[in-house]
Amino acid sequence: MIKLDRISFSYDKEKIISGLNAELETNKIYCIMGTSGIGKTTILNIISGLVKPDSGNISGTEKLKKSFIFQENRLLSHLSVYDNLRYVTDNEEKINKVLTQTGLIEDKNKKVTELSGGMARRTAIARATAFDGEIFFIDEPLYGLDAKTSQGILEVIKETVKDKTAFIITHSPEEAFYLADKVIYIKNKPVTQIEICNISLFSSPDEIKEKLLN
Repeated sequence: MIKLDRISFSYDKEKIISGLNAELETNKIYCIMGTSGIGKTTILNIISGLVKPDSGNISGTEKLKKSFIFQENRLLSHLSVYDNLRYVTDNEEKINKVLTQTGLIEDKNKKVTELSGGMARRTAIARATAFDGEIFFIDEPLYGLDAKTSQGILEVIKETVKDKTAFIITHSPEEAFYLADKVIYIKNKPVTQIEICNISLFSSPDEIKEKLLN
């Protein structure tokens, strides 16, 4: 169990989170949804430990191996696609498997500076997949990808996080319906509480969207 106990956080004198309590199951896939700027990324970063709250405590993630996919790709620009993955694992079989899954195997020797935006995004996803964490923190994974590529990458992500813990920020009800065990709705700012819904409550992505709009 991951516990958030009275978490508060402000940025540049603006209160983002105030007294938030939550209990989150491990080995579940959570999609975090809410309007832009409401605090989704801040909550993700606090749960992961990248950002320390002003007050409150988080427990349950301390000993877990963590994989990240940030909004920005944060690749090592002086290295090739292959060497970006090699940076996080020595397992060449795993590297080549992930590069094949993400459609990058023929481009593995290209430098990051030679990549298109979509290829760079897939490289960031491939690197996190190759690192093979026990818990994943993923911020808008399909950002910059076309519809055809997105479906294949969704399948890679779903396979990667299966039976693990993952927190995935998305604006897409379709992504949430495909990936999530549970949806976290963030409705107000500052965030004082979150609503957690089992994906089984929804029969379609439209129902996820309707609840989000309401």
